[in-house]
Amino acid sequence: MGLEVVCCLRLPDSLAYLHLAPIARHPDVSKIWIVRHAKIEYGDIPKAEYVIVNSKWRVVRFVRMLAACMRLGKEENVRLFVSFNPLPYGLLSLAAAKWHRKKIHFGFVGRDWNCCCRGALRSWLAGRLLRSVNLITTAGPAMHQEILRLGIPADRLFVAPHTLDLSRFPVRPEPGEKYACIFVGRLIRLKRVDTILRAFQYVVQSYPDSRLCIVGDGPQLKSLQRLAGTLEITEYVDFAGYQKNVHPYLSASKMLIIASDTEGFPFTLVEAMASGVVPVTTPVGCIPDYINEQETGLFFEVGNHRQLADKIQWLLETPEAYAQLRQNILKLRPALAIERCTQAWDEYLTRVARQDTQGR
Repeated sequence: MGLEVVCCLRLPDSLAYLHLAPIARHPDVSKIWIVRHAKIEYGDIPKAEYVIVNSKWRVVRFVRMLAACMRLGKEENVRLFVSFNPLPYGLLSLAAAKWHRKKIHFGFVGRDWNCCCRGALRSWLAGRLLRSVNLITTAGPAMHQEILRLGIPADRLFVAPHTLDLSRFPVRPEPGEKYACIFVGRLIRLKRVDTILRAFQYVVQSYPDSRLCIVGDGPQLKSLQRLAGTLEITEYVDFAGYQKNVHPYLSASKMLIIASDTEGFPFTLVEAMASGVVPVTTPVGCIPDYINEQETGLFFEVGNHRQLADKIQWLLETPEAYAQLRQNILKLRPALAIERCTQAWDEYLTRVARQDTQGR
């Protein structure tokens, strides 16, 4: 029998698929148990068995998920618990793994790192929680170095790059023309979508044929729509709402705009790069690990809408510079394939499977 893995999580469908599919594809993994509120519809994860746990009451859901993890931990072939987001789902996995003496992994994907490891919980996570797990994965080298500085041994860390099933993101021969710019993500304060709207007010003064697409939903939707009206750019902005498939919108766009205060390494950026969309972004989180200024994208300061407007206008008025950036981005496309993440997991999963065999 091969190695069986348990994962307890509540990420959105696309993110859950993209994190778990590389693990499930590894030849030493015979089954991956997914403890979740619903089946992942984004794509079929090979070797997956679901334990569906749902309740409108969060505490009840957590208790039931913990019970499911405890039950699965009894299985002889279950050797590893995989967790993304340490709070609360990592704690549920950790409790079951420690009780049954199984290995436990924590994966940091972005917002979880900023919320947990850079705030009031930093000392507790570094001093107790992170030292109790067998493996930690990060979204990029910058996050990796920060965890090393917390005193976590290097042999417990590796970078699991954010990757995609590239067949879902075909590239158009020419860049999209419908939208000059696109934003994809939750409409929440830290994403600073208001900065994008304020910048676009200046863009349309020089380029009145330009349009902005905002894909996503969230608590700031109404206020952002009102702001677009106040700025008198409503006719230039399409609020597309939440979309399961963002590729048609990306392929119709020239530039992806990320204006966030903080990020890990957003999957939106990976999807845009795979689609040949040029990123104009704040230099936060792991983004500078993958984007080089004026080589594979452009940076602007957090909250500086005039600087963002200047960057957008420069790309619109210098098509040769835009074309070079797009060409450079598309050269990175093979590195975004989901197989690269499976390769990153290879050494650790092979090691766990070998220990499993030797233990018998």
